[in-house]
Amino acid sequence: MKTLNGPGDLNISRVLRLIWQQKGISRIEIAQQLGIDKSTVTKIVSSLEEIGIIHAFAQGSAGPQGGRKPIQLEISAEFGAAIGVEITTDILTVTLVDLCGNIITTIEHEMATESVYRAFDKAISLISPAIESRNIPVIGIGIGIPAIVNTDEGTIIQSIPLNIHEQVDFCDWARTKYDTPVFIENDARCGCLGEITIRHGMNVENALFLLSEIRKITGSATSSKNLSVGFGFILNGQTHYGRDFSAGEFRSILWEPGNSGQFQSNDITSNKIGSDRSITGSVFDELAGHVALLANILDLNHVFVGGLPEDLEKDLIVRIEREIKVKWPYTLPRQCIVSPASLGRAAVAYGAAGHCLQRFFALPNLYQPSGMGPSIKESLSRIREN
Repeated sequence: MKTLNGPGDLNISRVLRLIWQQKGISRIEIAQQLGIDKSTVTKIVSSLEEIGIIHAFAQGSAGPQGGRKPIQLEISAEFGAAIGVEITTDILTVTLVDLCGNIITTIEHEMATESVYRAFDKAISLISPAIESRNIPVIGIGIGIPAIVNTDEGTIIQSIPLNIHEQVDFCDWARTKYDTPVFIENDARCGCLGEITIRHGMNVENALFLLSEIRKITGSATSSKNLSVGFGFILNGQTHYGRDFSAGEFRSILWEPGNSGQFQSNDITSNKIGSDRSITGSVFDELAGHVALLANILDLNHVFVGGLPEDLEKDLIVRIEREIKVKWPYTLPRQCIVSPASLGRAAVAYGAAGHCLQRFFALPNLYQPSGMGPSIKESLSRIREN
């Protein structure tokens, strides 16, 4: 969480975030939207241009009265980049994302994840050549994993797939080793963060991200695969965590003790889901019913579906759309869009990188005491020097 460390930090953060959210905004529009004096905006913009994190790229149209054309501003995309990593039981996905949210490169690597530490080290080694070739500063590293995660403290509380049963202070270890800000998040919530980031924090009010992946049950090299499901929630424009950071952990209401997976049926192995139409349909209907229940009760306006092969994804989307309509009790039309995740297979890794961008462009916390660290301008200057 940012703190106010220098004079003007709040207004600088507000201006910078608005330019990130609204590419092409002018100084006049910034002053109008933020209620800041035009001369103050001009001074802030000039200092940010001098640092290099923003630049003017075009002229807008003159107003109806004529006069000077407004200068449009945008973030300098390669002023810095964020690394996003998804660690599953059998696939490692790492992506490099610039400050505008554009994917520079994405790498997938198959590996049995028996150690989250080794998986993370491997991800950094895979992406390092792309960083070095572009000579781009890294502002942070985000990780998305199938686990209950305390995002604020950077700890893994528990993960059944990754065989973690005691708290792991992962981010402290990673920050010390790589001398870079590191953030960790649950994988389905990373899906939410990706959808928020690609829209620059705008126009996603109430949504559900359904992450369904056919993956190894554990990181063991001999482990079989099955269907694994997790939910992420965006409520009132914010990612929802719950009191104990476990919001979105899923087990079917039809599940009974002795069942091997998350559903009523035990036939959710990789050789059944997709190949056996009867079993696939039954499991997908069970899952679609849960999604419809949540979508209708919470009045969600969007459901994003990610993690599955394209043919299975389409099938599941159709079933969810049908269930939402069938289970809606009123004659009023139910407005809930069900669509594939915007970033496809890279959704979780992108969302992990998006977590870094969201923090980088966040506003300072006014309820925290002012810090003694560098001001925002000083911090940005240090990034440029690197």
